[in-house]
Amino acid sequence: MAIRVSRALNKKNVPSPKAPQRLRPLPELTKQILVFNRDEFRHLMHGFVLLRMPDGELGVSSRKVVYPIRYSGEYLFIDVSIRGKPKTSCSVVSSTAIASERFPVTPSRPFQTLAKEHSDHADGAKLETLASKFPSAPDAKRTAKVSTKISAMSFAERWLRQLNLSLNQTASEEVRKKALEQLARIEEQLLALDGEYFKWPSTDALKGNGSLNSFDAPEDGVLSFFGYKVGQLSVLTPSMRYAILDRVFRIALPPVLPSPHMALWGTPNSLRRLHKLAETIAAFVRNAKRRQNPSYRRAIGEWEHDLQRLHDTLYVGRFDFSWPATH
Repeated sequence: MAIRVSRALNKKNVPSPKAPQRLRPLPELTKQILVFNRDEFRHLMHGFVLLRMPDGELGVSSRKVVYPIRYSGEYLFIDVSIRGKPKTSCSVVSSTAIASERFPVTPSRPFQTLAKEHSDHADGAKLETLASKFPSAPDAKRTAKVSTKISAMSFAERWLRQLNLSLNQTASEEVRKKALEQLARIEEQLLALDGEYFKWPSTDALKGNGSLNSFDAPEDGVLSFFGYKVGQLSVLTPSMRYAILDRVFRIALPPVLPSPHMALWGTPNSLRRLHKLAETIAAFVRNAKRRQNPSYRRAIGEWEHDLQRLHDTLYVGRFDFSWPATH
């Protein structure tokens, strides 16, 4: 008996893992669900059918796959990038079930931020209305750092969307002008971030099995960060590829890489900036040619095309440094 008492007194208290906080959202917040793909907002979902998933979570379906509903503290959302459950494995429940459910609290983008960044989105007006109707929750500041990091990671997609829209000749002049304003605003937001918010790229030149179907400039993370890609799987048109390069030449760059590396890129519109840009692409071509792999052929052609266009439009008549060779 004494031994058992002694063991009980000396036993250390080991805290159990803390379960995610679960909260019941306001009834007004249960009428719509925001759909994300990783950190990028896709659209608003209304008139959805509620389903009970095999693990007991409440979810909604998107393209016959059911995803668990999460609560940011301001709104309900799903993330379609995660692995969901087949719709056939879930059961339909009453639409009133959502009002009594307690959802896991998961940090996500603040409502106000989403409304500002996606004012040009098809659901932009609805987001703005919701953001004004449901002001930020008291604990929104607690997730500000997480939200800022998400902003950096999703930068390329938002930036590319606005750049593409600004070049769309079928859009009105007003729409293109607004896209340029949004583009500049996004660039300002990125400049305000610290280096810790950027995921510095790997130095591996090749990925997977070594095929160069879609090469995204991993050796120099600046071009990769801004979405510049060539190769068979790249969806960028020649005009979009050049637009990215031209913009990189002209803007103040965020700290995509450590400061010693960023210093090599120089200032906007400078000789150093263009030289670094051209030498980076030329190096990709030289490295690819040395490997003598047929799968590199398209990428090499696109790099050389882009390099020639940089030469003709930004170099000729302005600078006199030795233009980099590709052989």
